[in-house]
Amino acid sequence: MRLLDTLPLLGLAVTALSTEQGVPEDTFHESLTLHPLPDGKLSVLFQFTTHFSLHNNADGERFEESHHSLTPPGLLLPLERSGASEVTVSFTSGQWQQTRFGETGPLHYDTGGAGGEIRAWLKEGGGDTDEAWDSVRQALGGLFCAGIGSQHTGATVRTYGNQANLTPFLSLLPSKGQSGLSKLLARPGNVLSWGFKTEGIHVVMPSEGKQGQWTGWWEGIVDLVPERGGSREFTISSVFKENLPRPFPRASSSILRVIKPNDPNFSIDHTPKREKQQFVDGRYRDIAEWDLKDKSLAGQDIKFSWDGEGNFVYPQIFEPPAITISRAVTDRYAGDGTFHIEIDNHGDEDREALYSEFWPWWVKGWISEMSVRSVSRSGNESDTLHAFNYLPSIPPTSSTTTLRLRLTLPAQSTTTIEVPFTKLMLKYTDHVPDAERGREISSSVLAMLDVRGEEGWGTSRKTGGKPVIGERDELRTARTRIYGPKLLVDIPVPDFSMPYNVIIMSCTIMAIFFGSVHGRLVRKWAWLYDSKGLEVTEEVDVKKDE
Repeated sequence: MRLLDTLPLLGLAVTALSTEQGVPEDTFHESLTLHPLPDGKLSVLFQFTTHFSLHNNADGERFEESHHSLTPPGLLLPLERSGASEVTVSFTSGQWQQTRFGETGPLHYDTGGAGGEIRAWLKEGGGDTDEAWDSVRQALGGLFCAGIGSQHTGATVRTYGNQANLTPFLSLLPSKGQSGLSKLLARPGNVLSWGFKTEGIHVVMPSEGKQGQWTGWWEGIVDLVPERGGSREFTISSVFKENLPRPFPRASSSILRVIKPNDPNFSIDHTPKREKQQFVDGRYRDIAEWDLKDKSLAGQDIKFSWDGEGNFVYPQIFEPPAITISRAVTDRYAGDGTFHIEIDNHGDEDREALYSEFWPWWVKGWISEMSVRSVSRSGNESDTLHAFNYLPSIPPTSSTTTLRLRLTLPAQSTTTIEVPFTKLMLKYTDHVPDAERGREISSSVLAMLDVRGEEGWGTSRKTGGKPVIGERDELRTARTRIYGPKLLVDIPVPDFSMPYNVIIMSCTIMAIFFGSVHGRLVRKWAWLYDSKGLEVTEEVDVKKDE
């Protein structure tokens, strides 16, 4: 009880110290966003944001022991010492289905492709850049219990598991999963059963006169329709196995947000505190919000339903998002193949983009035979490639091949990219000690160069008046990166049974040879006489003779 009683005093002491020194107080914000998808699933996004300052002493010098109130020292101290000004880490498990979900990507725009991904900006003049970058990777890898940092230079790129561990993520939050929205997340048996999951953090270190910010998110896809059919109706307790929790005391804001589907039959049994309309990922949406700081909502269960819906009928045709990417590998021979990439622009405007592919060293692309063409829905072809940059790998060192294409994606068109390649032979030690199921090629990235953001748009560019719910404007989005699906490529595999056959044959020969020689060494020949006095030659065991 004494420790619990002193915790508020410690928080007040840190706040008073910050106020006396003119440092803004740290603030914590949390939100839960629910977005029903057209195929009977629900997108769930937990987001936790902290604005923080690194506190100084009275002389303006940094404390030897960094004092933190709402920010985790284990996250900020390694970044500060490595000279990192901005870091983004994401882990993704599962495949995002653009056409079925009707969205270009997850709700959180910083989510990376499949597997683990780190992006960072390092300050100049901070020493060796490679050493600082390796320090950042190793620190984050240890923090999240994931192998996102290679053990030594030149290590072969491998896939790592343990991308869905809740404990490291919850340990970074000030609420620790005990109260607030994090309590809904602190149920590993529930959230880890979701089909698609992604988590990550985005950290911006403080600069002169500006607070820093770190954001953590966890997103998943929940299937609302039961296995034997039924309605999409859901409640907070049916999704999270618990009603709305009590608010976290130190949270400056706690928001429950629902992005309403464009369906007049969608209904909510609790009146939201606020409703607003804005562009979300290029589409004008109606959004309902509840302030969970209102203690009357604690323990409540909000119900969401579609009036008159019995068994949900899956639509036969899904409206695609503005941009979709598909990738495939066509193989005519075991050692060769062709990357076949299709980028569909379903919008009514030309889009400017930068497309990037990343291949391991054993993929040797033939850029001289690369083809890029765009065909509109009417069948007209147009030039779409403006420039490209190709940085090949250096086999047999474990380097990466990078291909970047500067493209213009015509409206209502399909841009097709084909790149032939050869699969190089891997060394014996590069093969995993398991059945060979192919090797993964990481996700491609399409960077959009013409987005204008989502805030401050109150008029429609098409009509000049207020946008209508469901209206699409591809440029009014904050999503700057669109990820393509990962690929699974079969590689030439040597006959691993041959070494075992050689071992068996060699062991057999050695056993026969050793047995013969050993028999000659441990035995000797002697003359023996039978009862009739005849000489008989007989092999005598030395041990018996002795």
